[in-house]
Amino acid sequence: MRRALALFALLICAFSARADSQQALAQKVILPGGVTVARACDQLVSEGVQLSSIDDRALPPQGADYLAALSQTIARRVGLRAGDPPRTAMYGAMLMRDGTFAHQIPIMRSDRRELDMRVDEALAISTSDPDRVAAPPGMPDTLRVLVTIGIHEDGSPFVATHVRCPAVAFPDNPKRADPAWAAGHPRTVIIRGVVMPGGRVDTATAQLDDPSDDRYVTAAMSSIAQMRFVPAEFDGVKIPAPIEIVLPFGPAESEETADNP
Repeated sequence: MRRALALFALLICAFSARADSQQALAQKVILPGGVTVARACDQLVSEGVQLSSIDDRALPPQGADYLAALSQTIARRVGLRAGDPPRTAMYGAMLMRDGTFAHQIPIMRSDRRELDMRVDEALAISTSDPDRVAAPPGMPDTLRVLVTIGIHEDGSPFVATHVRCPAVAFPDNPKRADPAWAAGHPRTVIIRGVVMPGGRVDTATAQLDDPSDDRYVTAAMSSIAQMRFVPAEFDGVKIPAPIEIVLPFGPAESEETADNP
């Protein structure tokens, strides 16, 4: 379950970098105590039946043509129009080098049972399926992809607009007191984790960049467990989202420089 949540968070995060168009939106969130938090959201627009790579690795020149052809295969396998107004479906998946899909995660279903079943079947390309086409040379063995599906009744592509907002920390999070031992061992710790829909970091899956000293691990995990966040949202729905938290321990570098000219 945690693996699926982590993949889901990566898919949502990466989607903004691969959408057809993107526009910044300002949003203000009023916390229960009346404090207002400002955050910058993204308005994302995708069009038609689209299979997009959301992997950081560069694709070979023939990679774009392969994904476009695979998009058409999926559209043909679905075989149903989305309706008017159009129904949309969005999936994250892992595209294997042999042309099959793994770890399909429905990010947004159409709520039309027949269409959702056809989408599930369209993505279930097995090794024995005649529609399976292996990836061209140079493609990675696994590739994270986003599949967006939906067509008007007349066959014209629809335009789907989405709003994605990042997780932001509460401005009134409690001040962290440095352990006494940190005074003689200043260090900056970077924690990579996932903010869950409840507004807390999942400490079970959070990781330190350099976990070589257990004292910093324990102190850092204790600190982030006390922090609260405005959770990330996708189209108004609270979602898990990756976050990077920087925690300085001990005196700041500027203070050390002043003490030791």
